[in-house]
Amino acid sequence: MHSLVGNIMPILFLIGLGSVLRRVQYFEEVAIQRVTNMVANLLVPCVIFTTFLNLNIRPSHFWLALSFATMQCVLLAAGWIIYKAFHLKRRFFPFFHCAFAFGFMAIPLFSTVFGEENMDSLVAIGLGQEVFVGLIFLTTAKFYLKNEKTSRANVGRTLVSPLFVMIFLALAIKFLDMKDVLLANVISRGCIDAIAKLGSVASVLTMLIVGYRIRLTDRAQIRESFTLVGVRYGLTFSIGYLFKFLIMDRFAGGDVYFDYAFFTMLSQHGSVVLTAFVGEYGSKEDMEIASNAFVINALVGIAMYLVFVFRLSAA
Repeated sequence: MHSLVGNIMPILFLIGLGSVLRRVQYFEEVAIQRVTNMVANLLVPCVIFTTFLNLNIRPSHFWLALSFATMQCVLLAAGWIIYKAFHLKRRFFPFFHCAFAFGFMAIPLFSTVFGEENMDSLVAIGLGQEVFVGLIFLTTAKFYLKNEKTSRANVGRTLVSPLFVMIFLALAIKFLDMKDVLLANVISRGCIDAIAKLGSVASVLTMLIVGYRIRLTDRAQIRESFTLVGVRYGLTFSIGYLFKFLIMDRFAGGDVYFDYAFFTMLSQHGSVVLTAFVGEYGSKEDMEIASNAFVINALVGIAMYLVFVFRLSAA
């Protein structure tokens, strides 16, 4: 129990530091937005590259990834139906429920408690998450929020984004069995080590950003943000665990760490890039609602994860 608390306390301290930095206005809003974009577009791909490079790939990982990506498509469709049926105000609503913070939150939280050596199942479903985000989520969210038409050029730019480049590069190295060869060369080993060090910064900046985004002052906005978070958890846990029991458990082979990984993924909100899109293409009120919802979901997700882990340690 003491070691568990010791692993979790740095996360809470970093969130607290981020809140203090906001109170003393250490950064301008444009600066924190740029840091958020840097984490989402540069550092998280580095985390994913390092994680995929060290993944012990099995055939079951492909089916877990495919199942998880399919589940996210269902969540996107469900969000869209609710948005249209109830004539909701926030255009980003359909996208709020179907992406998860794999590199941004799930990897740091899971590895801190359960260890990097037990991350195979988390990375397997994370592969499905990143394929969905890169091919479907980011493309449709950008086009819809920006009112931009789909074109081959735009889809092509998505496929050559840092996220997809890192995923394809890591998987290519794995499938071609080039890892040992690259590590034997001082230059390529230096590049791989540099990517790993960049990725290690992501978790620290993530927690600081979460703390910095805490601006729960407008009661009406707080209520709306809490409603978004409540609907999000209702959809993700009901649809998610239905997929798990009916489909994904067949491929997990009774691995208890898959159960832990699945809960970790569903509990962590993944709207970092979506928040950046809302800030770029939406109104100021949309940005405040999206930021508040992101912070609330991040804090609730961490609290749920802590309760989950403490119950496991007490069992």
